[in-house]
Amino acid sequence: MAIKISADYKRAFKQVDIRGEYPSEINEEVTYLVAHSFVAEYQLKKVLVARDMRLSSPALFDAFCKGATDAGANVIDLGLVHTPVLYYASGKMKLAGVMITASHSPKNQNGLKMVLPGAIPLTEEFGLKQIRKRMEKGDFAEPKKRGTVTAKDVKEAYADFVLKTAKTKGMEDLEIVADAGNGMGAVLMPLLDKRLPCTFTTINGTLDGRFPSRGSDPTLKKNQKPVVAALKTGGYDFGISFDGDGDRIAFFDEEGNYVNSAVIGAIISKYLLQKRKGAKIVYTNLTSRILEETIIAAGGVPVPAKVGHAYIKETMRKEDVLFGCEHSGHFYFKEYFYTDSITLTLRYVLEAFALFRTQGGKFSEFVAPYLKYYQAEDVIVDVDNKKKAQAAVEAYLKAKKPVRSRKFDGLYVDFGDVWGSVKISVTEHALKMMFEGTTKKVALALQKEVVDFVKSVAHN
Repeated sequence: MAIKISADYKRAFKQVDIRGEYPSEINEEVTYLVAHSFVAEYQLKKVLVARDMRLSSPALFDAFCKGATDAGANVIDLGLVHTPVLYYASGKMKLAGVMITASHSPKNQNGLKMVLPGAIPLTEEFGLKQIRKRMEKGDFAEPKKRGTVTAKDVKEAYADFVLKTAKTKGMEDLEIVADAGNGMGAVLMPLLDKRLPCTFTTINGTLDGRFPSRGSDPTLKKNQKPVVAALKTGGYDFGISFDGDGDRIAFFDEEGNYVNSAVIGAIISKYLLQKRKGAKIVYTNLTSRILEETIIAAGGVPVPAKVGHAYIKETMRKEDVLFGCEHSGHFYFKEYFYTDSITLTLRYVLEAFALFRTQGGKFSEFVAPYLKYYQAEDVIVDVDNKKKAQAAVEAYLKAKKPVRSRKFDGLYVDFGDVWGSVKISVTEHALKMMFEGTTKKVALALQKEVVDFVKSVAHN
């Protein structure tokens, strides 16, 4: 018999995860039902549960554990960890799991990132829709035996796994400032301190779900002030910054300039392709053109993928891709169960920079060859009807007669000196757009024009 659920949970069920306002869209009741349905749908005997430091995470953790154990599964509590640790545990232990987090979203939100054994993410097309239908029916059979909850700390094993083969020569005197943003990156930093010879100075390293120091998304300029201010004092070789659940990493040169994620992706691609010519590397419509150009120049094969961690991972598995880069600061590795790891990302940047630095070069000089284009900060515009607004902006852009266009994961258009993409957001009720050009002027001009148009049709 169908049950009545108090929260507006349908808004929380997104394309690649469950995420929404707490407690109006996701709350303890919804989380309990999701957990019970997850276990029942996949007949799980064991399930990994991890969480971030958001104020609502303890309550949702308790609710998820109760739902899972009431359905008969034993819970392995991974504790407070950053999201890649869940992926490691799922991949290594071959167990399904969940990360309780709203990732980079604001403090008043929370959510569930669920994976099957091997760190395979659930999406609307693969799992989430079935779980939602099962919980709506409310037909929960009593298990023969209720499950238990057991704590397991895998942080040290995780760090060994990603850093055991690191080439640390030349890192000895590197000074790096890391802005944890009061998020789960703070738990990672002691693990790095123990295993890498460089010196890390952590700022905003106290876990606090209120995000008192800055917003959670480190790729946004307004959230970069703490790390930039630290770099301006001098004495650091470069800086890094994390999002709330520690699956995004942003880089800054020694002067505090933000380094586009595609530049970091290009550096890693070139580094990895030195020994793996012909390997495939993923890019998206929203990553800077420099990434695709670098992949080809370094002897790799660029593979397009839809934006969103679940879609990139799916493409990487299907195409046997070595590495993937997303404009939002996510970096994906075949060697890491085709998932994202900020630690592997930092490791490879450190290894490549250590080699470059033997000749006395600075981080700004290290990234300089990749700064060919200007990419505007991505913009998200809230709309009432995503499909209707997307259709309107696509017609608008096509009428401007681009040199070429591509209908893949939204619409990509190229006008010669400026190009970009507009697509439906997979996590928000909005359109996301990114524009890039040979100059800052042309990129910002087209961006403003398109943003103004989308705003004009947003509520029609």
